[in-house]
Amino acid sequence: MRTPPLPRWPATWPSAWVAPLVLAAAWSIALVNEPELAAQRGLVFAGGPFVLLAGLHARLGGYLHAPERERLLPLPIEPARHFQSARPAHRRGLALTIAAGVGAIAAATLPDVARCGWLLADFLWLALAAILIEPGIAGVAAYAGRRFPAGHWITEAQRFGAGGWTAEEAAVHLYAPALGIGLATLVAMPGQLTLARLAERGAASSQHWTLLAAPMLAAVLVRVTAGRLYAAGLWEAVPWLSEATRRLAGTGAPAPRPAFVAHMHNPVLQLGATQLLRLCPLLRLRLVALVAVSGWLVFRDLPPDAPRIALWCALAALWLSPLQVLARERRRNAALLAALPLPAPERTGRLRGLEGALLAPPAALGAFLFVRWL
Repeated sequence: MRTPPLPRWPATWPSAWVAPLVLAAAWSIALVNEPELAAQRGLVFAGGPFVLLAGLHARLGGYLHAPERERLLPLPIEPARHFQSARPAHRRGLALTIAAGVGAIAAATLPDVARCGWLLADFLWLALAAILIEPGIAGVAAYAGRRFPAGHWITEAQRFGAGGWTAEEAAVHLYAPALGIGLATLVAMPGQLTLARLAERGAASSQHWTLLAAPMLAAVLVRVTAGRLYAAGLWEAVPWLSEATRRLAGTGAPAPRPAFVAHMHNPVLQLGATQLLRLCPLLRLRLVALVAVSGWLVFRDLPPDAPRIALWCALAALWLSPLQVLARERRRNAALLAALPLPAPERTGRLRGLEGALLAPPAALGAFLFVRWL
């Protein structure tokens, strides 16, 4: 009999999936501006880990940071089920990130199929290492996120890593993601060098093939032990992490509402605008970035190529991502507005005015770019 999945809460940061797309688009522009294959290999080696690192915290959030971990922890649920319930979201996020990297390389190198194939091989070898090692990041974070006896080497590492900025038990969460991607880069490096030798000389020795395979076996070992490390630390790590998160969040007092929101005549629109500004950080910066890139594409002498179009689309998606927040809050707003003397369309919780305000900038800028380069 198949075990039913554990319940899940809405994602705390629904826009995090856009980060790999924005970084991959910028990476693609750097690749297309470099004509030499050797230099492009260097960009894949240096930029690939940053593409994988973008959105990593959101991909791994389901293992320890997600609200369901804290709320389901008192129940008699095996750690293996907690671990399995976080894997689907992790896999989807990792698949999206890898697809963004593949698309960036393809957009920068095609129609040169041979060059595209070698660069994709380098990146996919790194992606394979990340697939094996990323669950180990959650396992190590759970195991090292506990309180250890005084004088234990992990206790000393926690004290050194926290630096007074966060709880010592939660310090591992500051470093484990970057160190995990660094380990994946180190594991993939010998294989990438072997692939470079194949591209240059058409052959590789047995030592090169050993260097290609042996580090990946170490990554397999990390993957096999990830679940055991996670099970050993889950019960203690989640409470310490939740407490540290609350301390960093402050007193819980909401941010002050901007003055222009108070001058809105529609109370439903006031509610939606307040939610949007509090739940979606850096909205102005997102709009400035979209307008700046649009102006850059307009005043260039050449029409935008695929990587630059991808960058514009990624920034437009970043600006539009608050639509997910509005959709997530729709049912809660409907319950809040149901008892108020408002017209029936407004009691549904759907904020059409805000949705239109979010859709207008990318639609207008996209139309202007289309007319400019038609």
